[in-house]
Amino acid sequence: MSYRLVSKPLAGPQAFRKLDDAAAQAQAAILLQLGRQLRGDDSALTARAANVRAAKMMSVLAEESEAEFPLPRLRAVTARISVQSTRGALARRYGEKAVHYVSGKDDPKRWAQAYADLGDELYKAPTPETAAALMELCLSHPDELIRVAAASAYFSLSAEPQTLIKILAQGTRSPEPLVRDVAATALAHLAPDHASLRPLTRYKPPQGGAEPAHTSTIVHGTFAASGTWWRPGGDFHTYLGTQVLNDLYSGGDRFGWSGGYSDSARAQAAADLVRWVNAHNAMGLDLFGHSHGGNAMMLATHGGLSAGKLVLLSCPVHVHKYLPDFSHVSRVVSIRVKHDLVILADRGGQRFHHPRIEENVLPIWFNHSATHEPKVWKKHKILKMI
Repeated sequence: MSYRLVSKPLAGPQAFRKLDDAAAQAQAAILLQLGRQLRGDDSALTARAANVRAAKMMSVLAEESEAEFPLPRLRAVTARISVQSTRGALARRYGEKAVHYVSGKDDPKRWAQAYADLGDELYKAPTPETAAALMELCLSHPDELIRVAAASAYFSLSAEPQTLIKILAQGTRSPEPLVRDVAATALAHLAPDHASLRPLTRYKPPQGGAEPAHTSTIVHGTFAASGTWWRPGGDFHTYLGTQVLNDLYSGGDRFGWSGGYSDSARAQAAADLVRWVNAHNAMGLDLFGHSHGGNAMMLATHGGLSAGKLVLLSCPVHVHKYLPDFSHVSRVVSIRVKHDLVILADRGGQRFHHPRIEENVLPIWFNHSATHEPKVWKKHKILKMI
């Protein structure tokens, strides 16, 4: 399936009372947020900022989204919760099958009341125990996006990590990009050397000689090396090259990188980008970077790259590691959605607060790939933002 874009999310416990794809995205966001809270990710992210001034250059979420999408609040915990006691409580309340749902062999509507009950309880009186019960139940949810979000969030509480790793590994093979990217990002945090991540970072340099210098190009993000949208002939590349720019690079030796999920992979991408630009005599070019591709671009400006505009699309915010050298760029524009699920799994911030970065938050929720979809650019007039 392909998850539809959400312009108005199901708020609060309402998200747990439906089984459609809009509800699935809202539930996934809540589960991922619970995981961040239980791990203490947000305070840790702020603490890693180099100094108080740097910490103020980012926010975990777009602040205005809180009224539209309120979240239950939990404190960080260090103690595990017994999986057996959690399952026992669920079985006593809803029957043995509540924790043994098999997709395709049982009616998911049968458990709709259980999701609704636990969602209500989570918002009325949030506790780690209620969160654990909801996550345990969601590990066998009929929607794979919810399963991978639950597996990511549950890791700090569950004493059975291999079950969660298995769900995330399966998610990396999903044909649905949103599921795959959330699963792969979460798995990269928990088991960075897992074999399921390797096919997502295989990159073969393109064949073909350099063309004359052009002044703009696209830098894809994590796990996107094999994607088509950013390549010549891909939908976003074609849209940018025909509707937005007249100088987008389309030569056979286009720039690409491994898409690996690590600081070292991004550092290598930044160094390779500097070499690619030098080889094409294209200093001063405009760059469009999606996800961590945007962070690789910013890192490259510290390695000798002089750029025109940097356009950051759904870029995870880690100001203690990635900000541009503003003396080497003319302008930085950020385009993003609200409560980006992949950025939640990434454990990064969702918004810049820097006077030199123009932040634009679209009226779209959850979908990490929305910022490189031509229909989104057209509908929301993104060209005017850049």
